[in-house]
Amino acid sequence: MIRVIVAGSTGRVGRVMVSGLADYPDVRVVGGFGRANALNELKRLAPEGDVLVDFTTGAAAPDLLCAAAGYGLHVVSGTSGLSQDALHRVDAALHQHQRGGVWAANFAIGGALMMYFARVAARFMDGAEVIELHHDKKVDAPSGTAIQTARDIRATRDGDLPDPRVERWTLEGSRGAVQGGVRIHSVRLPGFNAHQEVLFGSVGQILSIRHDALGREAYLPGVALALREVPKRVGLITGLDTLMGLQS
Repeated sequence: MIRVIVAGSTGRVGRVMVSGLADYPDVRVVGGFGRANALNELKRLAPEGDVLVDFTTGAAAPDLLCAAAGYGLHVVSGTSGLSQDALHRVDAALHQHQRGGVWAANFAIGGALMMYFARVAARFMDGAEVIELHHDKKVDAPSGTAIQTARDIRATRDGDLPDPRVERWTLEGSRGAVQGGVRIHSVRLPGFNAHQEVLFGSVGQILSIRHDALGREAYLPGVALALREVPKRVGLITGLDTLMGLQS
């Protein structure tokens, strides 16, 4: 039985983790906490758990994850907005305390496949852009998944992709943000949940790779997979695709 503590349990994704993980026969949610007094709540609950599941904020998560490792917990985090420095810090804390961790920009199985297929396509197509569409309550833009997808595409190509020059702006910013030559466009509208389309173009052809998470329940199988794997490892794994055995 894997005993789980949920950080961010009062948030939209956290509430789904608390209720949904309870349906897995090998998982038991022993407690959770929200933003208020989070580090003290973690310290109080830590002796009862094996793994901290974190869906908080980019500002709060690094301290929580490092503290969890110090209390002897493995960690699974889907919090977006973590810098490379923050991830390195968490990895160091996990190694220090001989604990395992997984951080992923997207815990949906289909989302991990989308990012994998995008890395494969990047080797053969000339240019790429990302369109991510989310509900109007999402606080960050672009999404962590979109940024990570663009970074992965650039890394696969080992350099920036060509970004066509705009000769005349009729509306500044209409081409979206840019990460390594990959343009990212963010849509925020009521009715959406979490969706992303990666568009590739080459001479005479286009390729579209799209994933739609129709509800936050889509993240549960990926989180459950991570919960089963982290006790077998030491240090931080980045990306659900690693646990799925996907390689570019």
